[in-house]
Parts: sequence; structure tokens; C-alpha cells
Amino acid sequence: MQDDIREQLIKQFPSDVVEILDQSGKPYYGCPTCKRAVTVGTDKCPGCGQVLAWDHIRKENQKKGTMTAVLKFEVAGDFTKGDCRKCPLSYIAKEKNENVYECPLKMRANCKLELM
Repeated sequence: MQDDIREQLIKQFPSDVVEILDQSGKPYYGCPTCKRAVTVGTDKCPGCGQVLAWDHIRKENQKKGTMTAVLKFEVAGDFTKGDCRKCPLSYIAKEKNENVYECPLKMRANCKLELM
């Protein structure tokens, strides 16, 4: 259940549409999460519900490996790093019959948020 909540929360953040080449070499636009074809300008993938961004269309054949992603959002003025109760990304999960605040990015013990 927690994985489903985490997955749905992450899909609410826009992700760049991907340009994919089909078997014949013809390009089409696809969802970055499920790779299903999407119509130009669609706000949300009809297959998986991922919110789509059209500002920077990615090419599917990018280099493999890892990249660094930056997500900017506002937090309360009294927010401190690692304070999952006030983090807008966190959600309430069950752990040993108790409610706990959980980080969908699994950074609870090692929060990497940078405050500006």
C-alpha cells in the first residue's frame, strides 16, 4: 500500500515527455514513466496518470547511468531539514500499528533537501 501512495505522489510532479523512435524509426512522444504514446499537449498520461511537462522534450536514446535532478518547492518558514512532519513530500504511513511520516524518496534518515 505504501509503495502505491509513494508512486502516486511522485507522479503528481511533472516529468518531461520523451521522444521515442518506433520500430520503423518514426518518432513519437511518450510518457517518461510507462512509455505509452501521448498526444502533444496532453497534461496527464492516460495510461499511468503521470503529470507531463512539454518544456524540455527528452530523447529516449540518452546516455545510460545516473543524473542529478533538482525539484524546487516551497516549505514553511519554520521547516528544518529532516522534519518530515512539515515536508510537503511526506505522507502518513503505518509502521508497527503506528502512524509515521514517511519520505517518498526514502531520505528520512539522510535528508538531502537544500534550503535556500
